Amino acid sequence: MKAIDRSLPSRRTLLALALTAGALVLAACGSRPATVAELPAVARIMVIPVAPIKKLHTENKGIPLGVLWQSIADRVKGSEFNERMEAVRKDMGPKMTAALVAQLNAQGYRAQALEGVSRPAASPDNIDYGLLPTSEPVLHVYFNEVGMYSARFSTDYVPRVNLSAYLMTAKDGDTVYSETIYYGADASGDSSGSVPANARDRWGSFGELVAQPQEVARSYDDAVTALATRIAKNIRANTAPPR
Repeated sequence: MKAIDRSLPSRRTLLALALTAGALVLAACGSRPATVAELPAVARIMVIPVAPIKKLHTENKGIPLGVLWQSIADRVKGSEFNERMEAVRKDMGPKMTAALVAQLNAQGYRAQALEGVSRPAASPDNIDYGLLPTSEPVLHVYFNEVGMYSARFSTDYVPRVNLSAYLMTAKDGDTVYSETIYYGADASGDSSGSVPANARDRWGSFGELVAQPQEVARSYDDAVTALATRIAKNIRANTAPPR
């Protein structure tokens, strides 16, 4: 009868077994679902009152090169038109503030405008967040550009309303959500940072645009509502209800 070999396994055998076990462990780890970072819990949001932009801009990129007199004439007319829209410009800040509060409440937050915000007159959006009179998360939204725009190779004028939004904790200033959103002329599709203008808000010529100031004012209202809605939805996607 052949004797049973009871000798210890060789070093090479032990190494092979170790490598096999390691591979099995790595495979098991790789099969586990990735850990998803928890969203910050937010229940209440204080909205810093939105300041109106300093100036509206009407821009036409479709003027043929070399037609200097046409460019100058349109700039003068555009400036005059913007002056006629001064009341609309000033109202966009309060309207955006109200729309943000309404849309955030519709998303389930307890939102309200923050009173007593100290802001320099020359630069109203240069805010010292450490001095804000609240311990709740704060939302700061400010306009980057507002006006009407006609692209190159196009005679149509469409609204251009671009803004930035920041949601942060008042206690330590940590950013919870931040994004720049483009509405209308600079939008590229429909996404978290891009909102197409209402299809009816389009004017076929500069003359048609300046002849319909009430329709232009309504188009800015459309922009305010759409942007406030998008911001509130974006914040909901980036935060969790309180436990």
